[in-house]
Amino acid sequence: MAAEQARSMEDGRERRELLEALLRGPYDKDAPSWLLEAAVDSDLARKPPQSDPLYGPSMDLALLAISHPSCTGQLRHESLRRCTAVQLGRLGSAQASGILADGVAEALRERGPRPQGMTVDLLGTPTDAQLVLRQHRLHSTVITAAVDLLPSFPFLDEKGEEDTARWLERQEAAERAWRTMWKQVVTAHPEHHRLLVDWSDNNKVGYIVREHLLGSIPWDVEPELLQEIARDDLASFPLSVLTTRMCRMRRDGATEQKVREHFANDVAELLPPQRKRIDRLLSDDKYGLRYGCRAAISRTALAADGKWRYILNPDQAQKYGRPHPWRASEDQLASLAQQFAEHAAVALELWEPDPDAPVRTAEDLRWVRDLLQYLPVVTPEVKEKTRLLCREARRGLARRRDYGRYGLDSDIQRALELLDTIERMTADPLPDPGPERTASLGKPDQVTVRDLAAAPDAVLDDYLRRHQGNDALVERALLAFASRTYHRDLSFADVLKRHSDPQRALLDLTQSLRRRLGGGPNLRETWVTAVLSLPTTGPELIRALPAWTALKARGPRGQAAHPAVTSVVRTALGDNAEAWQRFATSPASHAGPTAWLRLGDLLDAAANGTPWPAAPHK
Repeated sequence: MAAEQARSMEDGRERRELLEALLRGPYDKDAPSWLLEAAVDSDLARKPPQSDPLYGPSMDLALLAISHPSCTGQLRHESLRRCTAVQLGRLGSAQASGILADGVAEALRERGPRPQGMTVDLLGTPTDAQLVLRQHRLHSTVITAAVDLLPSFPFLDEKGEEDTARWLERQEAAERAWRTMWKQVVTAHPEHHRLLVDWSDNNKVGYIVREHLLGSIPWDVEPELLQEIARDDLASFPLSVLTTRMCRMRRDGATEQKVREHFANDVAELLPPQRKRIDRLLSDDKYGLRYGCRAAISRTALAADGKWRYILNPDQAQKYGRPHPWRASEDQLASLAQQFAEHAAVALELWEPDPDAPVRTAEDLRWVRDLLQYLPVVTPEVKEKTRLLCREARRGLARRRDYGRYGLDSDIQRALELLDTIERMTADPLPDPGPERTASLGKPDQVTVRDLAAAPDAVLDDYLRRHQGNDALVERALLAFASRTYHRDLSFADVLKRHSDPQRALLDLTQSLRRRLGGGPNLRETWVTAVLSLPTTGPELIRALPAWTALKARGPRGQAAHPAVTSVVRTALGDNAEAWQRFATSPASHAGPTAWLRLGDLLDAAANGTPWPAAPHK
């Protein structure tokens, strides 16, 4: 049976090659209908692999036939009607002609049904539109047709006799599925983000597309579009500030009429739905006012913990333990973070103790840490308000420890670490660490790389802050990263920035890595990974890396080789075939003394035909 299947597959492959050769050769201008039909049939008969049924084989031969000058409109239409949804997606690629893309879009619309409400089941058994959109690099016409047919936001039927809690649980699950579906769409089509934003804004679902682009995959968004979406989101912050001020005036005894008169000029600039929302809050003494009084704080905290988290903390955007490369530059991200901090500072002015909503979670504190980190000038007023908030947070967290049912221990720990960081950032002068914290690492001139590697992130960060300006200490901390297997709050780039001359220090450390670091392959690999994960890594620094480890380093998105290393090698060897052959026989190795041979030294020897260099001394 296996032999028969193998022969069948071989026969099919040979038949496809023959059909393609005919269509590209003697019949490239004028082909008989039987040849075009045979080419289409050959691809339509191919089955997707059982391991991945949602992604079928290529449709290159069918695409060649349907796009052929001799293909009639009827043959094209009939062929597309016979396609599965996955096959339609394959044919509707960016390389498709306008006529073919229109045909794919029309075939998709004919399939129906018209858009239905999203359900959890549709994630596992997707509609034809969902299946098409799971194919990458689609034609814009096909994208537009497919998103028109996507399941809509779910509105479940009246619960009837169903338990309210169960009905709400089903509704929330369906909403999560709808959000997941849209995340899959924007993730699969980074080249069409602008199209998706424009389409969704016109179809009243722009908020979910923008939410995912800003908060789920901001590293894949074109910089100009990312800045536009971020600024549009910030434009909504003043509304929450206005809501808080109006609701607090009402809470403090003013009538609704008095509040509206006082803020008449501000309210006049709002859209009708925004005015209606504020009116509802003002008139709801039981729930609305309480919500409105905290609108500015809640809006800012939720944004810092959600949509803005990666922009404020780019190093937290990781894939398989490695930092995501960003399309936006470091300066652009810093500019957006500063704008967020300036809006957050306005919200901080409105913070007040609230017994009904104490500060006792990491989410309650993260936005304060972020605004202090990015605010250009931390004024005395900001420091004073932050200290009051920290005092309340200490009380709230103490109550959480007394009554463990209020939260997970891990969240309490994160909140305490954030609180420690915030208090250090607002201390004037820096607080005395006390004998216990000082003794934990010792004096800066005596602490070792091993000591720094074993220190928790919070302790290491505190230690480096208390010894600012000590370049030698920063260099040992950088070397310590090669021995650390897990980092949560402190990155290699964070420590590097504390050096007075970061680029020189990094080059010196790398050139003397055997003497300064030593150790086995895992230490070299961690060092190379850290260096290559930096936003910019120049050729001189890459040439100083250990050759074997650098050449084995994987690139972003699972690339087999790191593009920066590949570029350096190609630049050095060029079109010199003999140099490439010599380089392939270099003495670089995984372990032992030759594992420390530098990439640049080997490239120079290969290019110039000189003897291989000796391994660097300890």
